[in-house]
Amino acid sequence: MTPSTLNYYLTNSVEDQELAMLFYFPLYGTDGETYDDYPILASSMVVSKDKKDYTYNLNPNARWSDGTPVTTDDFEFSFNKLMDPKVEAAPLRGYFEGVKFQKIDRLKFSFHIDQPRFNTLQVLNGFVPLQKKQFENEPDFNKSRENLRPIGTGPFKVTVFSRDQQVVLEHIPDWWAKDLPRFKSRYNQNTWTFKIISDMALGYEKFLKGEIDLVSFTSEQFANQVTKSDREKVGASREEGKSVWGGKLPTDAAMAWSGLALNLNSPIFSSKNTRKGLAYLVDYKAVIERAYFGLISQSVSPFGSNTENTDPGLKAGKGIYTYDPKKAAEYFEKDGWVKKDGLASYVKDIGGKQVTFSFVLKYYASNPASEKMAVILKEVFKKSGVNIDLRPTDGAALSKDFDDKQFDAMIMGWGGGSIYPDPKQLWSSDSISDGSNKVAYSNPQVDALIKKADLEFNRKKRAKLLQEINRILYDDVPYIFMIERHFVIEGINSRFKSPKWIERYSPTVAKELFYE
Repeated sequence: MTPSTLNYYLTNSVEDQELAMLFYFPLYGTDGETYDDYPILASSMVVSKDKKDYTYNLNPNARWSDGTPVTTDDFEFSFNKLMDPKVEAAPLRGYFEGVKFQKIDRLKFSFHIDQPRFNTLQVLNGFVPLQKKQFENEPDFNKSRENLRPIGTGPFKVTVFSRDQQVVLEHIPDWWAKDLPRFKSRYNQNTWTFKIISDMALGYEKFLKGEIDLVSFTSEQFANQVTKSDREKVGASREEGKSVWGGKLPTDAAMAWSGLALNLNSPIFSSKNTRKGLAYLVDYKAVIERAYFGLISQSVSPFGSNTENTDPGLKAGKGIYTYDPKKAAEYFEKDGWVKKDGLASYVKDIGGKQVTFSFVLKYYASNPASEKMAVILKEVFKKSGVNIDLRPTDGAALSKDFDDKQFDAMIMGWGGGSIYPDPKQLWSSDSISDGSNKVAYSNPQVDALIKKADLEFNRKKRAKLLQEINRILYDDVPYIFMIERHFVIEGINSRFKSPKWIERYSPTVAKELFYE
């Protein structure tokens, strides 16, 4: 899908953000192997004893891709722009609530926060500036043409942006950070070309022909082609000597998860009993086997089902939802759904009107696995008297419908997060109007736990709070947590070498380490 923007502040998908981070760099980065921070735009940083003031000294050598110096003017402008409510950056802005910026001199500034939170340092270290000169005279930041012509601080600059075709990045030979210890053996490629191919089958064929060097396999491709019909063409490792290879690369990262987002503003989904009934109608095994060919696991948490932040009981499979039509019927009946004589579907009186248990399910049209999942859900739900109207939707429209809360239910995936997750964006009632809580979930107990976790600096104690949040979310069912994977399935051209294909806490391959 063509990126809607290359402006880091305005990105609304994992893919767009990953692309933007090749030319927008933060104050500090996070090591994918150790999870320690390392300096990039900052040369040093000092935290006050009360953890309320964070003073940064910028690297005097830092440069924008047009050669001009990076200064605190850029940071001041960027911070003010990010905190402007007219800027469509609500998810990112939420992390900086309560933060104040103070410019000290050309290369020194500080962030002040009245109430330090568990991830304050991580958030502030990750602050990404935009160039003031590029945007200061733009009348509409959100719709500026400059959003597709980024001037960044990273190793690449955009040379081609061809809608629905490709984005080409060229390496900056005299990139200011190339001699920093962290980057001496990274970003060695001269050109990165991102092909925009919505047809996954076509992308796979281009990979086999050597026209694409790196591709993420679908479960079906890996199960039926890579390891079976095309086994003579695709090696299981680079050492096999074939022109391309592909495999499962394990990671300890909190990986992406996918589920059924239920709009709690809908009269049908406003009751927890109905939502729990639906959770017991999902044939998880059928989804895993038929849509993902056994290369996926049932998700029980938005925090990474295998991490310390997930409830131990759920992690062990205790009390999880399984396909159980009888239990589903019990919950539906508790909520007033009945099957009247001669009717195959549940009905219920809502607002004085008899309503049939039916809803529209939207999903990404170009994702074969999502389509198979939707078909499976339609099949098994119909057997129990729940009707689904399937609506395949293109990516841009699906994202807009989600943001505008224009959906009954939606197959929705969320990218892998930090191993120290912040639940506020998705689950706090404060994030309904200005955040990513588009399902309108609200639970005072969860709100209180989120605020408590915000102020807990002890990792183990905080993990216990997140486990409790996980238990409540799983029981409340604002989403039906369905699937997640604990490894990356990737295909790589054998002409590339790399000291490491994936880092311990990374949800993607270590592309910056590849070299020919």
